[in-house]
Amino acid sequence: MKKRLFAPIIAFVALCLVALTACGGPSAEDMIREDLTTQFEEVKAGSDDLMDGIEEGAGEDFATLGVDPRAFAESFLEGFDYEIGDITVEDATATANVSITVKSMGDIMNEFQLQYTDYISNLSELPSQEDLYHKAGEMLIDATATVEPKTTDCTFTYTQDDEGEWSADESAETELLNALMS
Repeated sequence: MKKRLFAPIIAFVALCLVALTACGGPSAEDMIREDLTTQFEEVKAGSDDLMDGIEEGAGEDFATLGVDPRAFAESFLEGFDYEIGDITVEDATATANVSITVKSMGDIMNEFQLQYTDYISNLSELPSQEDLYHKAGEMLIDATATVEPKTTDCTFTYTQDDEGEWSADESAETELLNALMS
């Protein structure tokens, strides 16, 4: 009698273990999606760490133009969004398709150049260098505010290390740069 009860219990426990193992950890797709979501949500929210990094990276360049780096970043990131699409995993490599909506730095610079050229060509006398820089800063902020965000499709490649951790390849920087300059 004990053997008859014992066998179904063992089978049930074995079935539970198989089911739990299948549900055990997050899938590679889930880990990659979580990583992308974490990174892009930080940008979307304009986190303090991101803004501090932009301020540090701007150095004296924005100060010369009389531009607050944080104000520039907030204007630049206005309308930022992303959508994570398909994630394909093959062995220890994965690709994640992401649509990024952001203002194009190329479009901003084109708009700035048009405004600045128009301004310079209509001057009757040349202002001081400092005044020229500050006017350029005003125009840069204006150009950034007027440019509309556009969507660029990116493909991020991830690799899995020996410990099973997934991380974006160096090509991620190129994909982001392409999206920002598109």
